[in-house]
Amino acid sequence: MSGSPNITLSSAIDMIKRKRFILAAFFLVLPGLLAVAPVVEASVADKDKQRRNYLYALEAVRGGNYERYKKYYRQLKDYPLQGYVHYYYLKKRLDKTPAREVQKYLQANRHSYNGYLLRRDWLKYLARRGRWKAFIQEYGDGEDLKKSRKITCYYLKYKIRHSENKAAVMEQIGKVWLYGKRLPPACDTVFNSWRRAGHMTSDIVWQRIELAMKRRRLSLVRDLSKYLGVKDKVWVKRWIAMHKNPVKELAGIRYAVDSQRARNIVRHGVVRIGYRDPEVAMEKWLQLKKKYNFFGEDDNYVNRWLGILGAQNHLPESLDWLSAVSASADDKRLLIWRVKAAIYLQDWGRVKQFISALPVVMRQEEKWRYWQARALEQTKEKREAHQIFAEIATNRSYYGFLAADRLKSEYNMQHDNIEATPEEVSAVLAMPGIQIAQELYHSGQIVPARRQWNWYLRRMSNRDLQVAALIAQQWGWYDRALYTANKSDHLDDLDIRFPLAYREQIVSNARKANIDTNWMYGIIRQESAFMKDVRSSAGALGLMQLMPRTGREESRRLKLNVRSRSEILKVKNNLLLGASHLRTVLGRHGDNQMLATAAYNAGSHRVKHWQPEKKMAADIWTESIPFNETRNYVKNVMAFTTIYMYRLGKNIMRLQSRMQAVEGKKPKK
Repeated sequence: MSGSPNITLSSAIDMIKRKRFILAAFFLVLPGLLAVAPVVEASVADKDKQRRNYLYALEAVRGGNYERYKKYYRQLKDYPLQGYVHYYYLKKRLDKTPAREVQKYLQANRHSYNGYLLRRDWLKYLARRGRWKAFIQEYGDGEDLKKSRKITCYYLKYKIRHSENKAAVMEQIGKVWLYGKRLPPACDTVFNSWRRAGHMTSDIVWQRIELAMKRRRLSLVRDLSKYLGVKDKVWVKRWIAMHKNPVKELAGIRYAVDSQRARNIVRHGVVRIGYRDPEVAMEKWLQLKKKYNFFGEDDNYVNRWLGILGAQNHLPESLDWLSAVSASADDKRLLIWRVKAAIYLQDWGRVKQFISALPVVMRQEEKWRYWQARALEQTKEKREAHQIFAEIATNRSYYGFLAADRLKSEYNMQHDNIEATPEEVSAVLAMPGIQIAQELYHSGQIVPARRQWNWYLRRMSNRDLQVAALIAQQWGWYDRALYTANKSDHLDDLDIRFPLAYREQIVSNARKANIDTNWMYGIIRQESAFMKDVRSSAGALGLMQLMPRTGREESRRLKLNVRSRSEILKVKNNLLLGASHLRTVLGRHGDNQMLATAAYNAGSHRVKHWQPEKKMAADIWTESIPFNETRNYVKNVMAFTTIYMYRLGKNIMRLQSRMQAVEGKKPKK
């Protein structure tokens, strides 16, 4: 999910005025701590003035009014955001700014995310200008720049010219080359040097083509083919044609299938058909296998892919296809889907067999321990099953709750508050990076504040993360509080990790929509983690991640006039429309909360398609959801809902009661 645009200048200033007395102290009383004395009113007024001046300066620099910008910039002396706003001025004027001034800025703002961004901009500028001495000095060990492939290629360009160990540089270039997406133009010069040195063999070009084909980057594949000989270019064209129209190409193969490259193209076409219909694909494969004498690795490849695709489509024969594959210990996807296919068919003997074939580390994961116990239980080995269930039931988790249900034992919530001394709190609040995030947050710059906070967390110790989570909670910054606690090793503070934010509104809207308040909280916790301003890459909005179309439909149903994205994003509207939508989805699925949860994420049409032929236990159905995202989503929401019952002081409904069995498909008339 991505953040929403910043709020407007005027609304940010209004918010500062509203907070003036609320924020009379930088930090209020923490649970179990001594109160920090409030600052005097004059100090609060000075802080408000600085925040307003920061926003004025930001508006001016973004609008290109540099004289106005400088006026407000000078008034920000000793204010944590002075350097932060100056980034927007410098990044547009790197060609006019003396190197000494840029370096001074970078040194002074090394705790700022914007300082990090300017460092990247500066390195690119230096490389483009050929100022390699300054570039390499600023680059340092490059540890924090590895994600920038452009800067990496500039660095390699420098190393080609100046390194004495040319072989090591060429090896590093080869690693950069093997990437399935298009690389920045800055890498072209490096690759040309690498090619002239004799390292761009046809084999390594084919390796990258294979990576690009896996990502379906056909235009990149075409461009890469220019590095191949005439005969190889023909094979690239055949592969692309097979990818685009496998049915047609497999029906009329016009070349000898006597090389591994030809066989790879044919089996690629079969798997492409498998994405649409695994049964049809397997039928075609058996024909081709007989005609062209496919065996061994090719048969393994096709059985693996069609077996996985078949298991995702809940085909009974997929288990036999997967069982026929010679599985390697590092092929986790195959190993997992063999177990899942056996679980869906309730072939408990093969469930035990395939779990025992998992690597030791995987086998010890809570999920597979649970299913091992379920299989043992079904094969009349109840003592062994109950022993495993008892070990898992101590966990506060989806599988822990399910295991406790099998034993009819109490859930273990393990709540333990994070505590901190006043000295620890003061030390974290004194960190420059935290001060920048604090001021951005209290100035209404929520998205920049979130970026700064997340970036700075990477340099904090585990203990500092715990204290920072406590601080964010006291600010009312619920999403960063739980995010930060999750980054630490203290996962038992349920006040922070499962906040009761917007309690009155959520309870009220859940009651109006006649839905479970705990469930609504569980959905919000999973959907947005209480980021009220969040917009997903798909366009979903707000706390309940409503798509605009869905929001407008619920608005019409409720006879409201909520139409625009900005209106749907507002907390009041988002919770009202989201609760109404949950009620709608719940009704579509016979008041089955588990199915409604899956539908809220993946859509009702998909959930109906996943309906089994006959009645199925809820845990089996959930484990067999084809989409990783939706499967994990349902598990999380079910567990979160249970935890919220505890947080709200309710009698806890057991998961086995909440997760109703899934009815089988009705016979067609």
